[in-house]
Amino acid sequence: MKTFKLVGLKIERNEGKKRIEEVTLVDGLVINKDDGENSWLIEALIPSSYQSFFENYVQSEQETRLFITISKKSNSPAPVIVRVKSITELDKNISILLEGRMLSRRFTHDPRELLSNLMSQGLTGETLLQAFRTGIHETKKDEANS
Repeated sequence: MKTFKLVGLKIERNEGKKRIEEVTLVDGLVINKDDGENSWLIEALIPSSYQSFFENYVQSEQETRLFITISKKSNSPAPVIVRVKSITELDKNISILLEGRMLSRRFTHDPRELLSNLMSQGLTGETLLQAFRTGIHETKKDEANS
């Protein structure tokens, strides 16, 4: 097993439309189980305001997509499909334990092509930035089910 520092956490939310939301991360740890199955454990210490969001996944036992940044903030976020295993309430925060698998990093869009396409649609400023962030995190459909 290999252990890494979790330095960034984003969640994919599908409430009406799909969007990526950065989670305020107090602290975190990522463990590569090295089991040949691409299994990972993630423990994240986050604000209690996210408790109901993650409790829905505990109760439904559904998977959700996260984007985790390991070791350095300058690293690219890695897509992970996870199940929420447990939530532990602490004084001001919650600790969530997630188990899942890392997806391959082949993106649907070439970054330059995506940016050019969004700009040709007339997007600028914050709207362009948000559309680019969402588009770059879309993975090929067949990989999400592998």
